[in-house]
Amino acid sequence: MTKRAKKVLFLLFFLKAYVIKMKYYVYKRGRMEIVVEYVLIENVLIDLMIFKTTSMVLKIKGRFLFLISLFASVVALILPIFHLGKLPLFFIKILLGILLTNMAFKFSSIRSFIKVFLVFLFSTFLYGGVVAFIEQSFGEIATLIILGVVTLTYLILKYLIKFLNKRKAVQNLCYDVELEVEGKRVRCKGFLDTGNLLVDPLTNRPVSIIDLNLFSKIFGKEKTIELLTKKVDVSKFTFGHFIHLDTVGKGDKVLTFEIDRMSVSGKEVVDKPMLALTYKNFSSYEMILNSSFV
Repeated sequence: MTKRAKKVLFLLFFLKAYVIKMKYYVYKRGRMEIVVEYVLIENVLIDLMIFKTTSMVLKIKGRFLFLISLFASVVALILPIFHLGKLPLFFIKILLGILLTNMAFKFSSIRSFIKVFLVFLFSTFLYGGVVAFIEQSFGEIATLIILGVVTLTYLILKYLIKFLNKRKAVQNLCYDVELEVEGKRVRCKGFLDTGNLLVDPLTNRPVSIIDLNLFSKIFGKEKTIELLTKKVDVSKFTFGHFIHLDTVGKGDKVLTFEIDRMSVSGKEVVDKPMLALTYKNFSSYEMILNSSFV
């Protein structure tokens, strides 16, 4: 089943509960009443979010997630018929979780299965806790609102995981850099960008890129202001000239110059390196190292 077909199927399923006059079956156990279609819709979406969160956290691809979520929701809907005790119901849910995990994901070892299953349980507790909190805080609440909150929780998690993964990737490629200019030494964080293939056309030497904040640390506020007001004298910089830098902005001309020395992580020392200045300020680093440092 294609992704588009899954979305259409889910939409039709959703509309059926709200637009068509609902036909329902009620389980009665004491005073508890379960409206089948409402519960089914809630469970399908929640189960789908649980599988997608597990897949997203571990960066593994799931299979047939919508159909498996539908299957899990139907089973959850049937279980109250049997009036099981808490302990048997607990073990059945654990076994069901193991079955669903095996259906949704592939494993290369028992260790990888345990890892996936633990994340699956964490995701289950997370979404279950969100729904329980809403129901306890606001009493009986519309299914549509619960679906909205669950979806919002998933989107927040997705953003946080994406942000943390990106930050981790950047940190793994960040190095301590020391620049030396006319006897002055400045330390900064440099990001090793394998896509930075910039070469100075006049000297044929690799060029690393520094931001405005680092430029100010090296040359002071006075020169920075002169640069921003376009009153700077390029001849005051060693081999100062302008080159095109498409990686920062299409067609931008940036100041390029030579400094005395640069060391990366205290090991690799480069004499007379070329630097280019961007008027932007980077986030967790102040310099983009040339790919030649790989």
